[in-house]
Amino acid sequence: MIFLLEEFCRHGFDNDNPAAPCYRWPSCTSDQKGRPMAELVSLAEDLWAAEHPVRMPGGVRMDTRMTVVRLPGEKLWIHSPIPIDDTLAAALAKLGTVSYLVAPNLYHNLFLGRASERFPEARVFAPPGLREKIPSLRIDEVLSGEAPAAWAGVFEQRHVAGAPQMEEVVFLHRPTKTLVVSDLVFNIERPEGLATKLVLTMMGTRGKLARSRMWTFITKDKAAWNASVREVLALDFDRLIMAHGEVVAEGAKDRVRAVGLYL
Repeated sequence: MIFLLEEFCRHGFDNDNPAAPCYRWPSCTSDQKGRPMAELVSLAEDLWAAEHPVRMPGGVRMDTRMTVVRLPGEKLWIHSPIPIDDTLAAALAKLGTVSYLVAPNLYHNLFLGRASERFPEARVFAPPGLREKIPSLRIDEVLSGEAPAAWAGVFEQRHVAGAPQMEEVVFLHRPTKTLVVSDLVFNIERPEGLATKLVLTMMGTRGKLARSRMWTFITKDKAAWNASVREVLALDFDRLIMAHGEVVAEGAKDRVRAVGLYL
């Protein structure tokens, strides 16, 4: 969904600047309905998530999710960072040391720069092409379809090939059988507002677990995409965490198979 925002605006992202005209974000502590946001929620042992509200041009509203995993040695792996203020940073510090910051595709990097500044000792991992897209970002290692040594014993990962505009990498947390994705699928069961409902309807993702039609438009090599989908579906997962929508706590693999990821 961040892809849509950047396509609508065409500016305000590459500099990681929340003051840009199309980069308007409310407080990290609550959304417009007063619900607490950016609070870490435990999903399983050594697995947490926190959400941040996104407001797009035209009144489109939804949340985006950061996933946190504690690795051996109390090292924290952070997927798709959201704004991390002092309160959230303190909560993370109670869990361990922020050691790895992960941008999972070419669009879920909006808060990566500020996260890397807050945690200068953390290594930054990003997909192919992000260094060229945003030269100002510190990137220590480029992600691929193989887990780096830093977390190879805990994660498997797969590069979703064939869509160079996105370059998504997905992750399987082996101990909890959790598949962590960003935009591969959405699961926004209760969209907020008419504009959000219209956009999600156009994308084929309104009120259900689904692959966005966006992938049909941006995928250049369908054979490579389908091969990647087979690899993802071969992973042993039961829980599904995505950037946008409700977490699927169990039975996720059967539900993802039913989505129809193949193009």
